[in-house]
Amino acid sequence: MLFARRTVMFRYGLLVILGLLVTMNIGYADTASGFVWHDAKTLTFEGRGWNDTDGFYKRFPAHAKATVDADKWASSDKTPGMVVRFISDSTAIRAKWSLSSPDLALKNMDAIGVSGLDLYARYNGKWRWLGVGKPTGVDNEATLIEDLPAGKREYALYLPLYNGLTSLEIGIKEGAKIEPAGPRPRNLKPVVFYGTSVTQGGCASRPGMEYPAIIGRRLDVPIINLGFSGGGKCEPEVADLLAELDPQVFVIDCLGNMKVEDVDGRLRYLLKMLKQHRPNTPVILVAVTANQSWYAFPPATSSPMHAKAANLNAAMLKVYKDNVSQWNGKLLCIPNQRMLGDDSEASVDGSHPSDLGHMRMADAITPTMEKALRIRQ
Repeated sequence: MLFARRTVMFRYGLLVILGLLVTMNIGYADTASGFVWHDAKTLTFEGRGWNDTDGFYKRFPAHAKATVDADKWASSDKTPGMVVRFISDSTAIRAKWSLSSPDLALKNMDAIGVSGLDLYARYNGKWRWLGVGKPTGVDNEATLIEDLPAGKREYALYLPLYNGLTSLEIGIKEGAKIEPAGPRPRNLKPVVFYGTSVTQGGCASRPGMEYPAIIGRRLDVPIINLGFSGGGKCEPEVADLLAELDPQVFVIDCLGNMKVEDVDGRLRYLLKMLKQHRPNTPVILVAVTANQSWYAFPPATSSPMHAKAANLNAAMLKVYKDNVSQWNGKLLCIPNQRMLGDDSEASVDGSHPSDLGHMRMADAITPTMEKALRIRQ
């Protein structure tokens, strides 16, 4: 009995010590590999809108389960827009991550974008790509970069776009140091993007290439990505959730998932809730992009493909024009349905952007975003 009691006390003490190591960001060493591992939650973490979640890597708060539909609740397990920022002098960076789903890829999107990691470093004041973590299963370990010159750097690690995480650890060389990154230079609140599968990141080749992430790097602002594949429909219950947040800017990019007849009522309700609860926060409305095969069809007057996009955008513009005078310059609109360009080279399936398409969307939205950031400042 005494031995059993001592065993229990030893195990309890070990758990306490491990907990303290994580809290203090001391990490634990793997002598076989020569790396020391640190829980990502002890570093600077961006992309979570709520703290009262039923899992650290969930995008919706726990109370949303009672109001949003089951598909959207399940999709909130995905981690687009989430970023771990840290500073380290390690000459190599590794990662261990466990996924919430064994589905590593999609039929129109590869495994690195769906389930992988994407590492950037700040170089001469700008964010530059550095390496990726390629998933091979639910549990993964990979070298993101190695053989770096000695020196301290700031890193940003983007998490999977279409999968979720149950754990994430960052590995640095023994003897190296790691610490949470400080506030970004502009020290702005996050920008919230709410929208469709395109907003979520479909079909970027890697997590850092979704258009919200590109904008976040260009303007050096954190983002919260509430893109939902097939589910960004501007429902009233999601509008209520958005009104709980206090970001620098709201970006609404839902038209691609909506029916024309729903746009007026739902968008007006969303604007009403945001104006009531966040009157000082600018809102950007984004048009739906035209399918890349548009050139092969007749004009909008006779082509269903053109007509739907035109009708969706017209419905959005009507709501915008009816409300803009009440917003004191804080309601903005991007009506360009040719954001992917006119050469039909910017998508994987006609509607979901490739990396080129996401870059072009970022190009189209960035000027308006810069204006919105100045308004809130």
